[in-house]
Amino acid sequence: MLSVVAALIIYTGPVFITNNPEMPEAAAIAVDQNGVVVETYSEIPETDYKIIELPGEIALPGLHDAHLHVEGIGMLAEQLSLHGEKTADEVVKKAIAFAKQHPEVSIITGRGWDQNDWDVQQFPTAELMDSIDRPVYLRRVDGHAAWLNHAMLELVGITSEIVDPDGGRILRDGNGNPTGVLIDNALDLVSDFLPERTDAERKRHIKTGLQACADAGLVAVHNMGMSLASVRVATDMAKKDELPIRLFVYFEGSEDECWKVANDFESTGLLTIQGFKLYADGALGSRGAALLENYSDDQHQNGLVLTDPVLMEKRFRMAEKMGLQVAVHAIGDRGVRNTLNCVKGYRRCRIEHSQVVHPDDFELYVENEVIASMQPTHCTSDMYWAEERLGAERVKGAYAWRTMLDNNIPLAFGSDSPIEDYDPLPGIYAAVTRKDKTGWPENGWYSEQCLTDAEAIAAFSSGAAYAVGREATLGKIAKGYKFDATLLDKDPRANHGLWLSAKPVGLVVDGKINLEIN
Repeated sequence: MLSVVAALIIYTGPVFITNNPEMPEAAAIAVDQNGVVVETYSEIPETDYKIIELPGEIALPGLHDAHLHVEGIGMLAEQLSLHGEKTADEVVKKAIAFAKQHPEVSIITGRGWDQNDWDVQQFPTAELMDSIDRPVYLRRVDGHAAWLNHAMLELVGITSEIVDPDGGRILRDGNGNPTGVLIDNALDLVSDFLPERTDAERKRHIKTGLQACADAGLVAVHNMGMSLASVRVATDMAKKDELPIRLFVYFEGSEDECWKVANDFESTGLLTIQGFKLYADGALGSRGAALLENYSDDQHQNGLVLTDPVLMEKRFRMAEKMGLQVAVHAIGDRGVRNTLNCVKGYRRCRIEHSQVVHPDDFELYVENEVIASMQPTHCTSDMYWAEERLGAERVKGAYAWRTMLDNNIPLAFGSDSPIEDYDPLPGIYAAVTRKDKTGWPENGWYSEQCLTDAEAIAAFSSGAAYAVGREATLGKIAKGYKFDATLLDKDPRANHGLWLSAKPVGLVVDGKINLEIN
């Protein structure tokens, strides 16, 4: 009989995956009135305490998304979504239909096109969108490129006379005229011409994004690159207890004002002010990722450096003095190396994506205690063209999760939504199989980099908690940890395909149970 020492509740029902090597699975757990686990049990104990049976077959330690964009999820629900279109013509037809349905919209905006998924894998041109009677601005799936029609080019004033900005590229024809596609920092040319969102819109987008993540079974998200205006809105929401799940905020590091006032904000409720997001380079899909050698499929390019390494190192020192963390977007091996050269003496820097790493540089992660914050579904989205872009040798250092763990490099997983789906279960599936949803390729793409189920679950929970310095209180179902859990209707560990069909049937955040997630 369990002795009565406090107002505890015993939870049973699913198998509890603990992330605790001393008891990897538990049949029951005891939780106090503060939502803290006080004991785990291999068998259901005899007790006078209240016993609550939770639904589902398996309870995972509360899953985090270690890298996404909450407002992007909310905004995409209202904008033109172009994910999954297989030709440029399909994108155009969808944009025309959207424009007809929304005559009140002065600039047609949207996101999600990917020329790598098209039958003809070429960047589109402005002419294709010129049948729309208004300016059009459509961001690529990765957010690092945009497709404009001539009305938008004219509105912004982008002509053959405009010089490419540092860290950006304006694609041009043989005569130097803009073709309609902007890459990386060239997108900044458009910023002042887009409507500024109101605080009410920011709140709606944050709320929509967080609720979608909660419904997918996430107990926490690490929001990358949040503007100062949006942090103010999110902080107000947290004070009013309007956040459904934990929100870790990284300020947009390119906003100078953020650096001036970041320390004026306090963590409150489920919101934590965590640090700053910086950009070392662009994205692989738009050939903006900075590589040490030229792209294998375009020998005239080796990517873009978005932040001068001298400025980046200065930002590191500023954040260190403020007691805040730095997370750096670095995809190409040159972008990664530039970042690693800035982190010496700075503990627990996060390199977001860590997508292509030179073999010599893994040891620098270890020496500098750098966290690899990666996204498994980036691998399974990119694997159709990544080797052509990187070459057979360089691709061996790409999406290298097993190499990270074998070198004892902390690994945190996320989705980078809205680029990928924020649902974490396809992310676990990608990590353990390196296959797409059809099961291709049969043996997995560079399957030596696959993880076990336990390792993938840990990267989405205890690894993500470590990435925000909360490894002592979050990411495990163990004594002394906050009771956060993701409850699933089935246990996919014996059949990896079930990670794609399993559904969350409940969520526990801070000991509070929600069985009404959609």
